[in-house]
Amino acid sequence: MFIKINSVYDFISLFALLVNIYIIYTLDPVLIFGSLTCLFFHDFIKELTRDWYPPIFKRPSGATNCSLFNNGGLVDHKPGFPSGHVTSISFLMNMLLLRNKNITLKKIILYNIPIFIMGYARIMKGCHNLIQIIAGYILGYSIANLFHSYAKEINHGMTQLYSYFTPKK
Repeated sequence: MFIKINSVYDFISLFALLVNIYIIYTLDPVLIFGSLTCLFFHDFIKELTRDWYPPIFKRPSGATNCSLFNNGGLVDHKPGFPSGHVTSISFLMNMLLLRNKNITLKKIILYNIPIFIMGYARIMKGCHNLIQIIAGYILGYSIANLFHSYAKEINHGMTQLYSYFTPKK
């Protein structure tokens, strides 16, 4: 089977896949480039920390089927710092929060609930520890803040690029 669903935690983990599909569907350059940046840094940091202190940087013992599609078998020998699932959810939810004009404590809590649920599911699934979840949150949040602050420049650059490749009448 292409996607494995053995528990509610597998089902929750699939929301990271849905987030990525949503980001591509929007054709929003800020979301797309931000998501690709999250993916790049998440993979880069995992490779960088591969042989570092195992209790923090390695996946928990017995971690299985921890990929985006909940497959892949035993992966407890691979790095898990930071959580890519939490990074994706954190990026999107924090970007949506930052785009909101009136940020209140209630909205901050509401926008962080999906991130908390994803982090909890990844811990309960046995794919990550708490430090890896927090690192994923911080990475997604940081990239969301960075891309939100340069959103006008990114959109303007994409408009210029589009007009360059559009045939003139």
